Amino acid sequence: MKLGVPVKIGCNVLIYQTNTAFLTLHVYLIPRDPGLQQVMKQREVPHGYKAILKPDPEKSLKILDRFTLTADVDGAEICPEDLKLRYPSGKPNFFEVYTESPDGNFHLKLTSKKDLQPVWTCTVRKAEYQSTDQAQAAGSSVGAAAASSLLDGKHFVDKHRVQLIQRVSNVAPILDDLLGNDVISQESYHSIMALPTSQDKMRTLYSHLNTERCNDIFYKILLKNEKHLIDEFSAK
Repeated sequence: MKLGVPVKIGCNVLIYQTNTAFLTLHVYLIPRDPGLQQVMKQREVPHGYKAILKPDPEKSLKILDRFTLTADVDGAEICPEDLKLRYPSGKPNFFEVYTESPDGNFHLKLTSKKDLQPVWTCTVRKAEYQSTDQAQAAGSSVGAAAASSLLDGKHFVDKHRVQLIQRVSNVAPILDDLLGNDVISQESYHSIMALPTSQDKMRTLYSHLNTERCNDIFYKILLKNEKHLIDEFSAK
């Protein structure tokens, strides 16, 4: 990848949002690399940006292909017009999405410039991008997730520990998000990824959930990556 060979790779889409009167998003398309995710976080968070967690593209994308980003919100300005997917040698470039008056949920869509086929879409919800004051008035998304994660006084991830260990098979994107939220370290990430089975990975992952904050973040990540399991276990 660093040599520019046009191979297909798994990718991350990272979204960072600033807490200002007008909505500004930085949307990164990068190779799936926990080290790069940490670079993005160190670049954005000190400047007041917060991450909006969204699923990554399901299919691999080809290095050196170009992609465009669109948003179905009136007056949205997106710059640059397109980006090339590559392994960055310096600071990775990003799409900047700016709009003065979003009025609810809207969608982002990433499209291949070569064949005009969409490769990734997501819904950005009002509760995710609204200002801190608005979030406190309406109940922040993390707070809402934390409240709904308590079942009979016990946290959802604790109550359903055994089922989650057995049923969650795709652990890598969950670890990516835990690393990005400082729940696990880079060293722990690599040691867990080296374990042979998903059950072993999940058991070791659980050993790092030692605070209520960690449980809340893990629950929110599960809502993003394993919502069908959350719905199934909640219905019982």
